Amino acid sequence: MPDEFPTFEVVALIGVVAAFVGMLQLRRGMSEIPKLSAALEQALRAGDLAAARALCSHAEGAAFARIGSALVEALGRDPRPNASALRHAMSSARRRAAATAQRGRARDLVVAAVLIGAVAYAVRASLGVGSAFYSLIAAALVVTALGPMLRRSMLNAIIAASEGLLAAATDYLSLKAEPNRVCLKCGSPDAVRVGLPLLEGLAPLGLSELDICRQCGTVRGDVARPEAITEDPARGIRFSAVEPALESSAEPEREHQG
Repeated sequence: MPDEFPTFEVVALIGVVAAFVGMLQLRRGMSEIPKLSAALEQALRAGDLAAARALCSHAEGAAFARIGSALVEALGRDPRPNASALRHAMSSARRRAAATAQRGRARDLVVAAVLIGAVAYAVRASLGVGSAFYSLIAAALVVTALGPMLRRSMLNAIIAASEGLLAAATDYLSLKAEPNRVCLKCGSPDAVRVGLPLLEGLAPLGLSELDICRQCGTVRGDVARPEAITEDPARGIRFSAVEPALESSAEPEREHQG
């Protein structure tokens, strides 16, 4: 019996509209990632955590904004995290983004199954739906099929952009770090802390931070694994004896002169 009211055509039209809206949201989210990433990196390298937090809260694309928020919240903790803690926070945020993308693909499959089921029912029950119904269903299926590919592209874009965001967060740590003791040589409290990625080549030795006095240039730092250091003249690593303090040899001379 033919359908007097085009119920199935209306359902198909709703499916097409929903599929197109979902695809447009994905495209808009993908287009926002580069702009949001650049703005967040600029704010972090300028040391402005409040601006970075505001950018995340007002972003239209929720996927990358959630990663930015996770990193900003980690940077705002007290005590301030180290580079390893930042990498852990980023890894957790990426896993959540991947899980969200997986749920989105599952929803796309459910929508496709419903649309195919509607076609099968219309044919099997001989409802006499018009060609408009099948055209709309076909358009909705095509758009729905693009969903998983767009979600994968978005996830790849998020992961790529998060690398730059992690580097900017590391720069923020170096910018905001404050040594908790005065210089042992000149007594100045004015110092700067240098960390990763600048010291990436020394990470295998367990050296991730160096404090540099801005008054006299004295460098302070701790190597977690000194036994891992091997002599390598080609790389500028040479073993040498520790020179005795000058005061120890000068004191007897002064006593003799007196």
